[in-house]
Amino acid sequence: MRAPLEVRVGRAAIIAFALFLISQTFAHYIQNDPGRAVPAVILGAAVVALYAWAAMGARGRRRWWIAGAMSVLVYAPLPLLGEWWAISGVFLAATALGFLSRKWALPAFALVLAVELVKSLALGDTMAKAMSWILIVAVASVLLAALTRFAETARVLYETRAELAAAEVAAQRVRAMGELEGILGSRLDTVARRGLAVLGKAGGDAETARTELRGMLDVALEAQREMREFAHRGQHLT
Repeated sequence: MRAPLEVRVGRAAIIAFALFLISQTFAHYIQNDPGRAVPAVILGAAVVALYAWAAMGARGRRRWWIAGAMSVLVYAPLPLLGEWWAISGVFLAATALGFLSRKWALPAFALVLAVELVKSLALGDTMAKAMSWILIVAVASVLLAALTRFAETARVLYETRAELAAAEVAAQRVRAMGELEGILGSRLDTVARRGLAVLGKAGGDAETARTELRGMLDVALEAQREMREFAHRGQHLT
């Protein structure tokens, strides 16, 4: 089933913002460091793809695996790609905020910021620049995580609405079947009583028997009409 517009817009916004965040990194390696451009582009695309895939439906323990894989993608390539790969830390911080449970989200986010501070200092930045860097990481990751939460909330609301609609349709069908059972039962009782009356008068007046039989036919036709009405109502509930 195709996702509703709100969910698709949220997911598109996540991908667009993620590409915006890493676009300058791509541009730097392609223009100024072509020797490392290929691994940088491949790894950057893997980071964006992993985050986007997680935003589109990661559940439960899978999110912890995603956080672990993101950590490897963010920090393992640093010796090869250097300081311009540092922007990938935003995705790890957003992963902590956007995918982990409330119990772990803030502690993991704080841990990522602390590691980013150490990383910035290790890359040769002054303390002032390092503090400025973790502020950039914090702001960008909060925005990315907010988009992720928006898309997730839209998805949950849509699924809840669909479940409520299905439950309402099922309840209406149950009520309709109950009504149909009651009406058909009443009609069948009437036909049975008249049938017994006809049998009781089988040796009597033929005109009376014909009248009873016509009455039975009328009741049967009425029951048929009501069944068609219920069938028509049932089509509108599907």
